[in-house]
Amino acid sequence: MYFSDGVSAPLIACVLASLDCLTFDYVTRQKVGGTHLTYFVLNQLPVLPPSSYSRDEIGFIVPRTIELACTAWDVQPFMDDVWRDADAALRSAIERQWCENRNEAGGHSYDPPAWYRSPEDRCPLPPFKWNDDRRVRLRAELDAYYAKLYGLGERDLRYILDPADVYGADFPGETFRVLKEKETARYGQYRTRRLILARLSHI
Repeated sequence: MYFSDGVSAPLIACVLASLDCLTFDYVTRQKVGGTHLTYFVLNQLPVLPPSSYSRDEIGFIVPRTIELACTAWDVQPFMDDVWRDADAALRSAIERQWCENRNEAGGHSYDPPAWYRSPEDRCPLPPFKWNDDRRVRLRAELDAYYAKLYGLGERDLRYILDPADVYGADFPGETFRVLKEKETARYGQYRTRRLILARLSHI
């Protein structure tokens, strides 16, 4: 997937988030007939265009996406690009996101490895620290947010997460069966469904 020169790094981060959301995953599963994603199928998928994002939407999506994506120095150039193209408000939002990560996960110091070559207009923040609990919450927030951007209501999202939740246990269709079974076995509940639906009511 290529972007024109006029598309900023924050908007590319928004497209990345849309490609990773459960709503997009669900639609893609309806289109792909095997394990091969062709360009013909790719061109039919509902990728939200960079031009569709408002300033407020960018401010919500980008800091969360950056925390999920930029957890190591080999991805730091992407964080540098986002920082370079961000306005003052978005930079402040990214800084707040980083501080929340540091307070909860411990954070990293700015101590790049010898091979890393930082640009002059680099992001002053080191990579985010990986934290499983934060990551699952952030993913749920983005999944709920994108469900709204795609125009889905609660019933639509419940169907995508688990059709049996809408139509009953005898409904023959399944969507994210493996995810549901793994989480139920590990946590005693379909955790992703609970977190996303809980977040949907706050958006």
